[in-house]
Amino acid sequence: MKRLLFKVQVLLFIFFTFFLLLSLVCLFNIGTVFNRFNYETPVYNGKEEFDPSLKRLASISKLELYCDSLYDASQVNNNRGFFEKNYSAIAASAVKKKFFHGYSHYGYSDNYLALMLEPVTGTTASAIVVPDDIMKYSYAACSQQALVMMELLKRKGIMSRKVKFNGGNNNGSHFCFEAYYDNNWHFFDTNLEPDKKVLEAYNRPDVNFLVNNDKILRSAYNQWDSAEIRSVFLNYSYGQPNEFEAPKGLVYQWITKFLSHTIWIFFLVAFLIVRKRYLKSDMPLTKATLPERVEKILKTPALD
Repeated sequence: MKRLLFKVQVLLFIFFTFFLLLSLVCLFNIGTVFNRFNYETPVYNGKEEFDPSLKRLASISKLELYCDSLYDASQVNNNRGFFEKNYSAIAASAVKKKFFHGYSHYGYSDNYLALMLEPVTGTTASAIVVPDDIMKYSYAACSQQALVMMELLKRKGIMSRKVKFNGGNNNGSHFCFEAYYDNNWHFFDTNLEPDKKVLEAYNRPDVNFLVNNDKILRSAYNQWDSAEIRSVFLNYSYGQPNEFEAPKGLVYQWITKFLSHTIWIFFLVAFLIVRKRYLKSDMPLTKATLPERVEKILKTPALD
């Protein structure tokens, strides 16, 4: 038993030290944010509408303040419908410039637990779905850009819904969103960046309109292969209004991020408990303990 307790406490101490070091990396954001193995950090292709100066917008709150300032500087009409339409356009333009295309993943310096658990979960658990954390990067995938936009619009009281395309685009799916104003849904795609002038000429229509008007669709996405774009738009589905795209992933990443900073405490407590039992098992017996009790029992006369 004593030998087992010794091995357990050594193992717990190793885990405690290992996770404490990783937690310190998270706490002080030491070194480079390492991504998954065999994952290449996305690089700007020079074609997208990307503004490196917007790297300073590292949270949804900062993005909101930035969009608020742009809206206040350019608008004087306080009509609610006018606000929803113009704020949605300003926000979409800001998000397009904030990100270029590429999946942003957690690294060892922000949520190492999500990264380490990927082989166990069998999913890309480190692909970020927490909007505030996505904002820390200069690149984001289509679904991540949609999450940021929908969170921002939700804060401004503007209803939105996700649009998921199942097919085409080589990876089998594409995510966009629609904003609701002027009693209609209006389509936005900050990732593939369709021609804004073409869409606004038709009051930025919804997906259904684009699907049924192939000429307008191809004109809006003129920088992309028309056959590929058509195949993407053939099969699509809507999310519920203001529904978060990945609620389970959000909770999972909140938990793993919390544990990435605190899991060492659990191993420390477990080590101290096992250590205490180990030391207690190592205490020598004295006359005041077991021998004295045995002698007393032997001297006690048996009952008739």
